[in-house]
Amino acid sequence: MEYLQPLREDFEKHANGKRADGAKAYMRNQFEFYGMSSPERNQILREFLGTLGLPAKEQIAEMVHFAWEQPQREWQYIAMEITGRFAKKGDESLLLLATFMITHKSWWDSVDFISPNIAGPILKKKPALIPGLIDEWMKSENKWLQRSCLLFQLKYRNDTDSVLLFRLCEQLSGHKDFFIRKAIGWSLREYSKRNPAAVLEFVNTHTLSSLSHKEALKRISL
Repeated sequence: MEYLQPLREDFEKHANGKRADGAKAYMRNQFEFYGMSSPERNQILREFLGTLGLPAKEQIAEMVHFAWEQPQREWQYIAMEITGRFAKKGDESLLLLATFMITHKSWWDSVDFISPNIAGPILKKKPALIPGLIDEWMKSENKWLQRSCLLFQLKYRNDTDSVLLFRLCEQLSGHKDFFIRKAIGWSLREYSKRNPAAVLEFVNTHTLSSLSHKEALKRISL
């Protein structure tokens, strides 16, 4: 994609083989990396956007698909960051793209950004879409979409729909996957910053995995 091509030279200039090998190993050898540090990547993005600005709305899907075709993970990080800028405006058309990003080249690093920073802002502005999308994602039996159901409200703070959160945690409480169990605990822990009593009551009245239980209560003084 022409819009993103100027990034390639900067990525290659900041490539670090040793750091790339470490990042690849950390991600269980699922992705290639240039080996840039996060501050380096963020600076490259700032300079890139300062020069070219954001893409046209009509280019977002092409940008994401181009980035997802590249072997280096940094392309996906950049595309997610740019898409997140548009998500803040509540563009519901991006939800289909978010679903694509969550279900392709899936791992916790991408899902944990997409859920609260792309899906989350859109659904907060368009709450009428939540029941249908969450039902679709839950029924998919895709663990990354289900994890996203748990995490999309992470930044909602006092606007968190606790009834929905607790229902999803209950539905997934018997799930055997580590990433689902971790997300249950993480989502409950985050909400405990606003309503510790409600989280404590939920934990005490439901059967959770030891991981979910431990994570949920980390910020609650017993």
